[in-house]
Amino acid sequence: IADVFDALTTRRPYKPAFPNEKAYSIIRKEKGSHFDPKVVEVFFRNLGEIVAIQQRFQEAE
Repeated sequence: IADVFDALTTRRPYKPAFPNEKAYSIIRKEKGSHFDPKVVEVFFRNLGEIVAIQQRFQEAE
């Protein structure tokens, strides 16, 4: 899930970065099919820490 979240929210040469909210929506939609529901729950339970890490890397660029 971390790799997908990063891929969705990071600008690539072939696509703009999605807002976090759109990435959250995609991850929720794939819960139970692409992603294990328990892993999705852990992802959202730790969202504050995940966003803090994301912001640190964005500031470093």
